[in-house]
Amino acid sequence: MPVTAAIVHRLTRRTGEQSYSLREEPFDNEEHKSRLLSEIKPLFTRRASKRYGCFADESCTFKGLVMNWMDEGIGFTQFSRKVVEQLAMLMEQQDLETDGYWLFIHEELEAAQRLWITCLKQKEGLLLNSDNDLQDTAYINFSKTGFCACIDLHDINTPDKTRYLTLSFGFGDRPLQGALMEFTGFTNTVDTRADTEQFMALVQDYSESMPEDSGKRYQKEVAEFCMEQSKEGETVNFHTLAELVESIADVPLDTFITERSPQTKEEFIPDPSSLKKYIRYTGRTKEVSISFSNESLGKTISFDPDTNTLTMTELPPSLIKQLKGE
Repeated sequence: MPVTAAIVHRLTRRTGEQSYSLREEPFDNEEHKSRLLSEIKPLFTRRASKRYGCFADESCTFKGLVMNWMDEGIGFTQFSRKVVEQLAMLMEQQDLETDGYWLFIHEELEAAQRLWITCLKQKEGLLLNSDNDLQDTAYINFSKTGFCACIDLHDINTPDKTRYLTLSFGFGDRPLQGALMEFTGFTNTVDTRADTEQFMALVQDYSESMPEDSGKRYQKEVAEFCMEQSKEGETVNFHTLAELVESIADVPLDTFITERSPQTKEEFIPDPSSLKKYIRYTGRTKEVSISFSNESLGKTISFDPDTNTLTMTELPPSLIKQLKGE
């Protein structure tokens, strides 16, 4: 993954005080730059709550800075410094607290250019030095990575492209979400939940022509395929899915969808939270936690909607032993 440039700035803001430390030059160690991006990309891909969209029509400072940098009006370092300075002003104006290292990465591939902006956190730790002695250290705690934005730079100036800006939020970001979405000028153009639910509703209709067990199994396999695509950060094309997930119906899934609902998108971004119920039913209270495969419903597990009663047979042997006190 070729990294053209990478730089980090520190921004700290507590009520009544504010400070930021701006780096003068981008990093020059190619291995370190690539390592940073190789750590961030999988984290970003696995996040289930990403938001897909573009810049709002109204101008904002962040969009102006991005466009100025792309037009080579300012250099990468100056661009990143100005973004952090504007972020500092935003935190002050809205009385928000933050502490992190803002990483900017320009990734240039053969067929794509991306700008990554993410907030990194550090963790205190110990290391053994060359004298086998312990000493204090601090290192990047990627598991606590906060806000992350990915901008597809090729699509910004393409009028019919409305999905070039992707945002995700991570550790400690809840109080900052609204402010950061406003700061980036983000407008949501993709409803992943609605697209996924519409697609799975068609899959349910399609599977009604199968025996009940086969229909439930097919829904589960389709949902699992979509879930895997989500984990890889890939979209789902229902033509490809129809070829890869085996069906016993008389017509292929994609033919059914095209005839039943021709306006359905051929490709969509799967929403993991909407897929889970087709794989497993789960629920918990303070006292009880239940999880079972969707294929079990109607076989070893039955549900009475009138009394909200769940009846289970073929309990796990380990659970039976516990209940019998063995």
